[in-house]
Amino acid sequence: MAFDRSLAKKLSNPWKFRLWMVKSLPMGLLSGMYIQSLDEQACVVVLKERWWIRNPFGSVFWAVMGMAAELSSGALVFAHAKGRNVKFILVGVEGEFFKKVKGKSYYFCETGSDVLRSIEQIVNPNDTSVVILQVTARDEAGQLLAEFRFRWQLKKPMN
Repeated sequence: MAFDRSLAKKLSNPWKFRLWMVKSLPMGLLSGMYIQSLDEQACVVVLKERWWIRNPFGSVFWAVMGMAAELSSGALVFAHAKGRNVKFILVGVEGEFFKKVKGKSYYFCETGSDVLRSIEQIVNPNDTSVVILQVTARDEAGQLLAEFRFRWQLKKPMN
């Protein structure tokens, strides 16, 4: 089974995404983030301007940025793994911050081919593979805000 286009379409639909967030990621719903686009190669998550996600220093709290960045990489893994009997878990994260986030921010994960390659390496039950996905955060002007690296472990379970 290939990339789950049906799941990608649901997650990219604002109303269906909000319903999914109520059930699966309530803090994400409060943050105002949403998936702008999701396809085989990339996922873009948008984090809206909200006063309650700011820290005392006038920028978006780093953990909220990390949540949007994780969703960008995780949605890509989720859509590639769904229907393939592959489980996944986040096992590591690194982040570097370059500029204060003011206004809308965008989180780009453009490594869908790396996810697919990692899944294809898993042949036998209990085989695992690790994929590191880069996420870049930018503001509306395209300026670099932060970079994240998420390490996802993929595994084919013993049925």
